[in-house]
Order: sequence, then C-alpha cells, then structure tokens
Amino acid sequence: MNKLLRVFVFAVCLFYAVSPAHSGLEGDVYKTSYVCNDSDGNKRWQATVEIRLKEGNIYTITEKMNGLYSGFDGRISWVATSDFERTKDFLKPLNMDQRIFDSGGKPIAVSKQEFNYTEKIVTCVYEDLVKNTVSKKEFVFSKDIINRLLQGLCGQKFIETGLISKEIQVISPEPALYDIRITMVGMEEIEVNGRMRKAYKLYFDPMLGILNFVKIFIPKSIVWHSTEPIFEWLKYDGLESSVSSPRVVIISLDESMTTSIPLPQEPAP
Repeated sequence: MNKLLRVFVFAVCLFYAVSPAHSGLEGDVYKTSYVCNDSDGNKRWQATVEIRLKEGNIYTITEKMNGLYSGFDGRISWVATSDFERTKDFLKPLNMDQRIFDSGGKPIAVSKQEFNYTEKIVTCVYEDLVKNTVSKKEFVFSKDIINRLLQGLCGQKFIETGLISKEIQVISPEPALYDIRITMVGMEEIEVNGRMRKAYKLYFDPMLGILNFVKIFIPKSIVWHSTEPIFEWLKYDGLESSVSSPRVVIISLDESMTTSIPLPQEPAP
C-alpha cells in the first residue's frame, strides 16, 4: 500500500479511536469511561472523559488515557483537553492541548491545535520532547470541522438533527486535514457490557477523491450510538491507528439504564 494511503488510514483510524459519550453527573461535570480491547479480548488501554461547562455555550472536554497504543513503545499515558462550542447545528472545536507521557510519567510530547473561524485556518504545533524538535502546520478548512476528541459528540449531534448523510472535515493528530462522510446505516441490537442495547449504526467513510477505489483495502470503521435520546456513543469497531495496527473494539463502560446526561439541545441566548 502506498505511503499516501497509509497516512490517510492512520488519520481516519485515529479519528475514530476514542469516542466520548456523556454519563454520570457530579455537579456541572459530565463523566464517562471506555476500554479498548484487541480482537482476542485483551485489554490495550482505558480512558476517562470529563465535560465541563466553561461559559455560555463553551465547554471543555478532558480525556485521560493509559495503556498500550500503536506507534509508541511500551505503555504511555496522555491528558488531552479541548474547548468547544456547541451550536444549534453542530460543534466547533476552539483549541486542543495534548500532553503525552512515558510509562514512568516523563513527558515525551506535546500536541496543540488552534482554530481560527474568521480565516478558516487551524494551526497545529507538535513538540517532540525526546528529539527536542518542534513542527508547525496550518490548514485551511471549508466545511464543519472537528478534532479527535469530539468524534463521539459529532455522531450524537448527527443523529440528534435527523441527518442521513453529512460531509465534514477532521483535523487528525499527524496532523493533516481530511474529508469524511458520515452515513446512517440503520438500527440493530448490540451487546454492551453484557446487556443488549438498541443502537444506530454509523459509517465514517474517507472521501479519497481519485483514490476512492483504494477503500476496498481499508476495513470499515463502524460506530454505534444508542437509539434512546440523547443518543450516546456505545461502541467502535475498526483499526486502532494505522493500516498495520491491530483491529480493536472500544466499548463504553456505562452499565446503567440511563447512560447519559445531555448537553443543552440549543445554545443559550
């Protein structure tokens, strides 16, 4: 498989790999957690997410991850935060800050994103603390855009607004900017934590343009959301990161009957 395709698959899989839902409420904090297993059911990593109201329609999502992850030697952990605005029709990431650590807790990398909606530019900075290097890239976007941390919320909003198909753009951790089509496939029952749940099944397909024929080499990435409002994220099945990475299943660890606390359906006045 050529280099361009490998890079694209890496971006698309990272986009799907962590999908926060909302659940558990403590004060003004929305909490959830999820676990990633390989195809044999062995645990690779686990993560927790908190979503806090910052001000007005602005929220902060924080993800804490620990375990084994493709592209890194040994166990790692990270803390990633992103401020975002929840609008009537979609989500708008404002920034992202990710701090990555080795198994001993030593910082090894810092990744940052800043979104400028006036000029339609996202600026990405990656600092490798081991190699002592810094790289910076800018991308011009033309559609609704999200980063990795907002994938679960994106699927939720897609269902909430009654869409069948939608084209968006995603800024991936590499970094790179890609076009993605979200498609509603249908409804089915899936098992989550030993309990059968009715779920909407979504495909997130890369729009490769003249390279569209190479999709036959890419395993489909599938995301499931509850059919019950507020349509929380339940499960992901697909590659963890690159085309050479393991196929994984990521599952929400929520087991209660009411698994989610919704964010406001409409922006505040």
